[in-house]
Amino acid sequence: MTKNYSSYKKTKEVYFGGDLAFPVAVVLLAALITYGLFYFFGITVGIIFNVVISWCLYFFIYYFGKSNTGITFDFLLGVAFISGVLLFVDYGVYTLVVYQKTGMFNKFYFQLWLCVLFSIPIAYYAFRHGSYYLAERSMATEYLRVPLKIRHDRELLMYIDNIQFVNTSRRTMSDIKLEKPNCFYSESELNKMDSSNRNYYLVEIIYSEMIHMPFSADSLLMSWYSVIEDKYYDIELPFPFEKLTIEQEKYPTNVSKVLRGKKTKRLNLHIHANGGIRLFNDDMVLIYLQDNIPTVISEEVRNEKIDLHRQSHDYYSNPKAFLNLIEKIKTSGGIEERFLIQNKLIPWRMTISGLRGNNYLDVDDVSFSEYKSEIAEMEIDKLRFLPKKIGIVYRGNYLYDWLTLIFNSQKLFQSIQKLTDGNDEVAVRFDLNFENGDETDLQFRIIANDKSILFGDWEIQVKKDRKQDMVDHLLDSDEDQQKRSLYKEAWDLVFDKQYDQAQEKCDMIKAIDPRYGFAYFLEVRLLWYKEGSKACYAKKDYFIAKTQHEPAALAHMHNNYGCLYDQESRYEESLAEFEKAISNNPKEGIYTCNLAEIYCKLNNPKKALEAAEKSKKAGHQSTTLNAILESKGTRYV
Repeated sequence: MTKNYSSYKKTKEVYFGGDLAFPVAVVLLAALITYGLFYFFGITVGIIFNVVISWCLYFFIYYFGKSNTGITFDFLLGVAFISGVLLFVDYGVYTLVVYQKTGMFNKFYFQLWLCVLFSIPIAYYAFRHGSYYLAERSMATEYLRVPLKIRHDRELLMYIDNIQFVNTSRRTMSDIKLEKPNCFYSESELNKMDSSNRNYYLVEIIYSEMIHMPFSADSLLMSWYSVIEDKYYDIELPFPFEKLTIEQEKYPTNVSKVLRGKKTKRLNLHIHANGGIRLFNDDMVLIYLQDNIPTVISEEVRNEKIDLHRQSHDYYSNPKAFLNLIEKIKTSGGIEERFLIQNKLIPWRMTISGLRGNNYLDVDDVSFSEYKSEIAEMEIDKLRFLPKKIGIVYRGNYLYDWLTLIFNSQKLFQSIQKLTDGNDEVAVRFDLNFENGDETDLQFRIIANDKSILFGDWEIQVKKDRKQDMVDHLLDSDEDQQKRSLYKEAWDLVFDKQYDQAQEKCDMIKAIDPRYGFAYFLEVRLLWYKEGSKACYAKKDYFIAKTQHEPAALAHMHNNYGCLYDQESRYEESLAEFEKAISNNPKEGIYTCNLAEIYCKLNNPKKALEAAEKSKKAGHQSTTLNAILESKGTRYV
């Protein structure tokens, strides 16, 4: 059906180098040898050498891997071409030899030779670059980039012949390339795998790639054989291309906009029993058919597809084992139950206890929707699809996706049915409890109808490095909160003039974090209150050194010493300290206000006003600042 349709073709980018390096090296080597022959033996010997080397070189290339080495007309043409190239290059060599021996130099012909010699590779690469650009532009304007996921229930055992989006008027189609069916592993094979591999092979995704769909595609062509149903489907469906939201591709940024092309949101194609089709994206359902009429195929074709499907497995490649698998699936009712669950909304909510920090949830549900949710939102009763996978993401210095819970959705549904006695209107609560804050003691309880059961058909996957990063960040946050709390308590004691108790709080802060700069600012203020400015001056170098690594605390320290110098009318020293405070934290308006006050005291109204205006722009407000602004820098009170 699509034999005469064309599809997206990836063009190979053109680079300078490899493809011409070898022939150029051969030509240069031949020219070097020819130079010696021309110089010592004359032009005849040089020409004979070039013909012989052309014959030998092309003989090796032309007859490599061939049993017949008879001389053909095509071979002679190749020898003539190579000889012509070598002799053309040798013209420059000949001109050089003539000049060395006679002093004669034909400038015009030599320049013409150089132009031709260098224009050939330039024209070659220009042609290739031009061809590459035109081909890429053609592909970018004719095809749309679409992430596509194709799923079906793994127990349907489908052999898919073809899935393509086509533009029937332009006779173009997408570039979906389906490999052989996914391997269906036996229970013993799955049990030998680690949990991540096992879960990977249990999912129903059979294809997940970026495809290129022709613009204005109007049809979806599909053909597949369902082994379990023993039915073949060959369908053509109208495709609503106009419903897609198309946007400009932003990446890669080093490629021109026209070559990046356009894209749309991911499409999800689900194939169900009885030929059912559901094609959708995040915005809407584009195609939904509950069933389709099967197509009659010959017994030979049917057996061929069954054999091809069977050969894609390991354990079930055995014909008897494969037949037993088919009978087991047909009588289990699993396909029907999973289809029911995938389309059933259930009133449920989730409570999480014992989980520390600011976390949110990444939820994959049984309808194959993926969404993010705050924990508080999940605590509200709401009709939802059952969760298939829940990722817990901690908000720290970055997003730590540290824990993933994978549920057996069938077992979860069956447990709910038991608790609710099959009543779909009964609200269900999932209680996720982190005992002692440790995921190893994690419990998942299902509660409904005043009854509860402990659910155990799930897997817990922990990313140990992410979890450790989260724990470290939580410890840092706890430590930071403790420091801030002690710091506030200490200043409350300072305001009450309980300096000894405030010093105890200060010592506690330094014991928690000896590098916490504001603890030393608190300490220098306590030293001033208790012993006076001279004691502060004596330890100035110590306090500056202790806050050197923390610009905000260092700025506070310089501001503190600026105030001390100001009180003793040491205005020049005070000025220097305030300037240092500003250089370490230029956004803090109080420092520039203090600087403006010092300029007033130094009778420099111009600079006082400039500093005051900067302080106002920084958002600082005070009576001193207002006085300086109103007086144009002549007074500060």
